[in-house]
Amino acid sequence: MLEERDRMTLADVRVFARIGVTGEERAAAQECRVDLDLYGSLRAAADTDDLERSIDYCRILDCVEETAAEREYRLVETLACALARRILRDFPASRARVRLRKRPAELAGRLGFVEVEVEERRGDGRSA
Repeated sequence: MLEERDRMTLADVRVFARIGVTGEERAAAQECRVDLDLYGSLRAAADTDDLERSIDYCRILDCVEETAAEREYRLVETLACALARRILRDFPASRARVRLRKRPAELAGRLGFVEVEVEERRGDGRSA
């Protein structure tokens, strides 16, 4: 059974996504920043010093970049959920928390960034 007390965090991951409500916003990729908290058992990896028994964060980074670039997204919520679900589908984590930030150009001077946070658990019926 995966132990949720173990956590791996990937902080301030830079991705580019065609994201926004309007077509003009989605016309070009915009920078987003992502923080990921992944929960699962890291004990076997620690005991054996074996990457194959851990959550490979280089592969996670590739997955996040691919997911962000693979299609257009209207909402930051949609991209955040897509990231969490993909991670749970492809990696040995029992829970994924995703914080995603975007600086909407049309709100410059009024808003530093918008951030959403979503959490998915393996087997909760929502994740792949």
